[in-house]
Amino acid sequence: MHRIKETAEKIGIEPNAIRFYEKKKLITPKRSKNNYREYTPEDMNRLQLIVLYRKMGFSIEAIRKLLAQTGNDGQQLEQFVKQFELLNAHIHALTEIRETLALSLEEMLNDTYEEETGIERMTAASRRMEEMLRWEDLWDFDHWAKHYDGDIRVSGEGLPFYENYDEVLSYAAEQVELPGCVVEVGIGTGNLAREILRRGKAEYYGVDQSVNMLLECKKKCPQVQLRKGTFLQLPFGDHFCDTIVTSYALHHCDEREKKYALQEMNRVLKSHGTIVIADLMFENSKAREAFEKQCSEEEKEELSDEYFGNVDEIEEYLSSMGYVCREKQIDKFIWTITAKRQPLFCCS
Repeated sequence: MHRIKETAEKIGIEPNAIRFYEKKKLITPKRSKNNYREYTPEDMNRLQLIVLYRKMGFSIEAIRKLLAQTGNDGQQLEQFVKQFELLNAHIHALTEIRETLALSLEEMLNDTYEEETGIERMTAASRRMEEMLRWEDLWDFDHWAKHYDGDIRVSGEGLPFYENYDEVLSYAAEQVELPGCVVEVGIGTGNLAREILRRGKAEYYGVDQSVNMLLECKKKCPQVQLRKGTFLQLPFGDHFCDTIVTSYALHHCDEREKKYALQEMNRVLKSHGTIVIADLMFENSKAREAFEKQCSEEEKEELSDEYFGNVDEIEEYLSSMGYVCREKQIDKFIWTITAKRQPLFCCS
C-alpha cells in the first residue's frame, strides 16, 4: 500500500491530480483507520492508464468509458493490450491529420490552395481513418489459436487451402534476405517465423490482431518481438525494416483494405526493402471466373468467406509505388509475390 504523496511521486504527477481523479470517480482508493488514502498496485496501474489517456487528449468521460473496458481486476495483459491498441490508433490518426494539413499548408505558401480541394482532402483522410479502425476479425482467431496448427493439417471437406502449407512457408522463407530486420504481419502461431529463423539470424518482429495467436507464437519463437496490430495500422515508424513478409493473412483484407495494407507496408519498409506475400490469390479476374464456374455451391460459399486477391492487381499497385515484382504459383490457390523496392536516386 502507498500513501498519496508516494503514489504521486512514483507516477510523476501532483497529489492534487490524484484527488481530482478521485473526485471524478475514476479511482476509488481504500481508506485506512486514520482515514488516509491507501493505493494498491491495481490502483497504481489504473492511475497510469488515466495519466496516459489524459496526455493523449481524452476527456474525463472518454477515460471513464475506456477504464470500464479494461477493468480494474489485475488483468495486466488485457490492460496493456488496450493501451497499446489505443496509442497505436491515436498515432496513426495524428499522422494522417498532420500529413493532410501539411499538403494544404504547402499549397497556401505557394498560393495554390483551393478551399474545396482542401475540404475534400480532409474528408478523404477522415474516411481512411474510419475504415482503418473498422476492420473486424470475422474469423475468430482468438478462439482458433490453440487448435490452428492441428486444424490446418486435417484434410477433409472444403477447399484444400493448406494442402501445400509446408512448401508455401519454405518458399516464402527463401525470399527473405538474412541477416536483417524482418517484420511479419499476421504472424499467427509462428510457423513461418520459425522457418525463417531456422535459416539465419534476424531482428524479427511479429504482428497479429489476436493476442492468443501471439501467446502461441511466443511458445515457439521466444526470440521474436511481438506486437498487437493489423495490416492497416502497423505499430512501427517509417523505414523501420528490411523485409516485410506475410503468409495466409492478406486475404482477410477486402480490396480497398489491401491497398491501405500495401501503403502501410511501403511506409514501414526501408528504401532497399522487400515485401514477400504468400497468400490465397488468383492470377487475374479471368482465372477467378474460370475457377468459380467449376465450383460447387458449397465451394463458392467458402470462397466468399475470404477476400482472394488478384496477382496482377496487387503487382500493378506495388509497381506504381516503385517495386519490381516477380511471382510464383505454388498451387491453384496459393501464389507468392516478391516485390523489391527500387531506391530513388537524385542527380545533382
